[in-house]
Amino acid sequence: MDEQIGITVFVGTEELSVSIDDVQEVIEPVPVLSVPVTHCFFTGLISLRGAIIPLVDLHSVLHESPSLFTNKDKKYIICRSGQKSIAIDIDSVGDTFSFTSDQVSAPANDKTVLQQLVSGQIRLADRELPLLSIARVIAYTSELNAKQREQLGYLAVH
Repeated sequence: MDEQIGITVFVGTEELSVSIDDVQEVIEPVPVLSVPVTHCFFTGLISLRGAIIPLVDLHSVLHESPSLFTNKDKKYIICRSGQKSIAIDIDSVGDTFSFTSDQVSAPANDKTVLQQLVSGQIRLADRELPLLSIARVIAYTSELNAKQREQLGYLAVH
């Protein structure tokens, strides 16, 4: 079987999973450079060992309720999809777990933001976890930023 490894992350009251193949590292929060004329979900840019990486506030994207965790639990998870990297602001990191493709089902067919950002649901023995698609998070954030700029007359969306 094609065993894979996932990691759980917490955003508000939501428990999500990310494929460990998409994760470069998990870091403590670092200073953020805000970028004007961007969507509010796009927190800004961080510098990590000379690389400039966009930071997305997943809490805001998912319209989640206040965190059950303290600020000392807060982390940035650095992810990659193809040639693009992104830092995702999360409330806490959970455990790693193993799963196979047989345990992954299609995402729910609803129009919530979360369902637009997941590639499937992982069925574990005790629960189901949405599998976050880093490519979809990057595309979603890029689209929102482009629309924001277009509305303000800076850039046309193609």
